[in-house]
Amino acid sequence: MKSVRHRHDDALSRLTWGAFEHLVAEHFRRQGYRVEHTGAGEGNLPDGGIDLKLHRDQELIVVQCKHWNSFQVPHNDVHQLIGVMHTVGATGAIVVTSGEFTTAAMEAAVKFRHIRLIDGKTIRAMLGPVAEPIGEAPASPEFPAWSGAARPPVRHTHTRQARIDRASAVAAVAAVVVMAGALVMLYTFYIHEIQQAQMARLLESRKPVATEQQPVASLPSVLPGLRSGLRAVEAMRTHPPVVHDAAREREIVASLDDKKPIATAIKDQ
Repeated sequence: MKSVRHRHDDALSRLTWGAFEHLVAEHFRRQGYRVEHTGAGEGNLPDGGIDLKLHRDQELIVVQCKHWNSFQVPHNDVHQLIGVMHTVGATGAIVVTSGEFTTAAMEAAVKFRHIRLIDGKTIRAMLGPVAEPIGEAPASPEFPAWSGAARPPVRHTHTRQARIDRASAVAAVAAVVVMAGALVMLYTFYIHEIQQAQMARLLESRKPVATEQQPVASLPSVLPGLRSGLRAVEAMRTHPPVVHDAAREREIVASLDDKKPIATAIKDQ
């Protein structure tokens, strides 16, 4: 499969497969043909590669529509339609594409004067201005299933693009709200940690004073007999203890008895 040399990006390229087939049928209907839909575009089963049958007088023309925008229509489709034309007894055949034909396809058509190729530029000139589609384009193949080529992405319409834009905006707003909430939580956490650190430093600065005063304050409760012992020691320092000796006391009393009374001594003098 060969890619197109020029890819169209207009309303016609965004039409569905069935809408493209309908426009082609309407064009030939205006030319005086009675159009018979036989392809899958109108919900019918494919009929040997024929999408439209054009009837006028003694003419019977079979039409194959190829709504391809990414790849060129190869010569295989041209040869296939030539065989179908002879099978159904048609007087002519037309292959219409919204894109381009390969060089081999155009050379094959030149050899058979009863077949006609209409490419994207020609069909646009024949149809004239095409209105922008309202619905979404389905995943219609732009190339045969037997080719095995990858499917190109389906284009979105303006309506779907608007929904995508709104969803993106909502997601962005939600992300901003989540980030703001996270910042507030972090700020609150750090403020709490700072307050706790300040309180801990304040308690540490007061702790030594309480430690120095604790032994004196708790002394009576720890050593209940120490206070009475201290009082006894102080009393001994101020008042020396009196030692009683019975023999010494009797000697002192005897010596006092031997002495004269003070009054008698004064009288004798």
